[in-house]
Amino acid sequence: MVPRPVFIDEVEVLLLESYPVQVRAIVRGNLPTPCHRLVWTLGEPGTDGTIALDLASEADAGAVCAEVLEPFEETVDVGSFTSGDPTLLVNGTEYPFTI
Repeated sequence: MVPRPVFIDEVEVLLLESYPVQVRAIVRGNLPTPCHRLVWTLGEPGTDGTIALDLASEADAGAVCAEVLEPFEETVDVGSFTSGDPTLLVNGTEYPFTI
């Protein structure tokens, strides 16, 4: 399986009312085809407060599929924080938030 890009339309950072504050990212966009599935990796917070979320898509080799975009919406648990001004970095685009 060879990872392919996804097309991200919107990223919404949610701060849940809890202590420590739980952070979730809702990512909306499109996969290259209906045969693709979303895969993602979430890095640990760096010393500068940046948290990398990398999204891609993959499909089984040899899958025959219509070449149309497939919408997706995924909620990713980013982690819990007590304070700070972290930045969520989603496929290279920054989404800063404040705890």
